[in-house]
Amino acid sequence: MKQIEHILWDEWLRLPFVSPVEDEIAGIISGLTFKPEGKYYKFSCNRLFTIRRLLHLLAASKYQNKSSGSHEIIQICNTQQRGKIIFNIKASIANEIIIRSTKFGRRVRNWNWIRGVWGSCGSLYLPKTGYYLVVRLPECNNSPERLQGILKSVGFTVSVRKKLKTRELILRNQQHIVTFLSRLGFVQTTLALEETAIFRMMRSHANKLVNCDSANINKSLAAAQNQLLVIKKLESYGLIESLSDSLKELIDVRKTNPSASLSELGQKLSRPISKSTVKYRWKKLEEILKK
Repeated sequence: MKQIEHILWDEWLRLPFVSPVEDEIAGIISGLTFKPEGKYYKFSCNRLFTIRRLLHLLAASKYQNKSSGSHEIIQICNTQQRGKIIFNIKASIANEIIIRSTKFGRRVRNWNWIRGVWGSCGSLYLPKTGYYLVVRLPECNNSPERLQGILKSVGFTVSVRKKLKTRELILRNQQHIVTFLSRLGFVQTTLALEETAIFRMMRSHANKLVNCDSANINKSLAAAQNQLLVIKKLESYGLIESLSDSLKELIDVRKTNPSASLSELGQKLSRPISKSTVKYRWKKLEEILKK
């Protein structure tokens, strides 16, 4: 199956625009670091697909009317910084975008804005066990507090961690993660995530069954080994002949079936008996040996 991460970002790029597109633009910008430089604001981003969607959003926005095109609004800079794309936005437009973002109320559930935030600084992780979703926002604005307030108002359990100059908002509950992604419009991703959860649950159940079977086998082998030792001692003390026919038969069946479980042992007798009766007879043999 295609990796969920690839499904997620392919789907994010293809998501239809929701009006007003300026909210999603503001969300993307909220997740990026920037600094003013003269007539421009300089931004850095380590995701090429984020820049691609930002360009398409700008082309469909009101900011296009203030410039001759989205490529005029954004100027990609030549940079040698590895893994980062540096671009400029005109200060007048950048200020308008930033102000738009700060106007949202702390608990106003603007999923259009959150979709943009996710695109610039969100990540989904699927280690060998468990799941967690992280949105890593810069601390230079109040976006972390705003997003945290929205998520809590929806009922999500959010943990917060400071890391360098960012604040990480983390969801660990699988159902909360699925709900969050579905609110953003990720239909294929949520289906793939739920499919993965079912597969993991089935694999975990299968492993538990295997471990349980293995433990039972080890237990049966240990019991059989102990019973063979009892037989040897009874033989060495010359006690076999004094035993009842039922106990003699049990000893003979054990000697010919050294690895059989107690249940199997009981079924191999001339008159089959239950596992508990087999246990009782072995206990009787051990008591005879102790005398």
